[in-house]
Amino acid sequence: MRYKAYLFDVQGTLLDFFEPVSHAVAEYAPGIDAAAFTRAWRADYFDRVANLRQSAEDWTRVQDLYAHGFADICATFGLPRPDAATAAVVAAGWQRLVPWHDVPGGLVRLRAHALVATLSNTDMATMVNLFKHLGISWDAVLTAEVFGRFKPDPVTYRRALRYLGVEPGEAAMVAAHPYDLHAAREIGMGTVFVSRPYEYGDPVLAHADEGFDQQVADINDIA
Repeated sequence: MRYKAYLFDVQGTLLDFFEPVSHAVAEYAPGIDAAAFTRAWRADYFDRVANLRQSAEDWTRVQDLYAHGFADICATFGLPRPDAATAAVVAAGWQRLVPWHDVPGGLVRLRAHALVATLSNTDMATMVNLFKHLGISWDAVLTAEVFGRFKPDPVTYRRALRYLGVEPGEAAMVAAHPYDLHAAREIGMGTVFVSRPYEYGDPVLAHADEGFDQQVADINDIA
């Protein structure tokens, strides 16, 4: 079915983080396994998000989480711990993401008959600057920072829908990560699983939950 609105996860779902981030890692430490480092860095980010108490008034930027995590992962890989300035420079790789091939055209097509908006845990400033640089337009750019809660907190989804003026059953969450879709489904949203087998570099066969409303490998195939 078609929905009035589609909310999109960004990192991994719409934009490839692995290529630019692993490149930044390889430039910093040429002898390191940049692919393994990037995977460990991403896992560290998820651990930090899961254990962080946030609010709109007291918000820790995702970019800061990546910078702090970089120092810890360096230690794990036997590298000297970098100073804060160096960590921030390498972590800027997370602000230079590139779209998967199907994204620009697919979003234009979908936007012709529905509202399209981001719903990302990534910082608002990062999202605005990224999409301005990439030339990708949205009806709304929404991030967890606006609501003071990270996904998969149900408040984040409910408030995003309120901002867009749609009911849960009139909107679908689009993501490459089942946890995101499970949370959206719990509040009554539709769910679209996007297969991104190269999200972490080496191809991985994604086994989506059969309960999702649609499973696609290309944004153009939504609805």
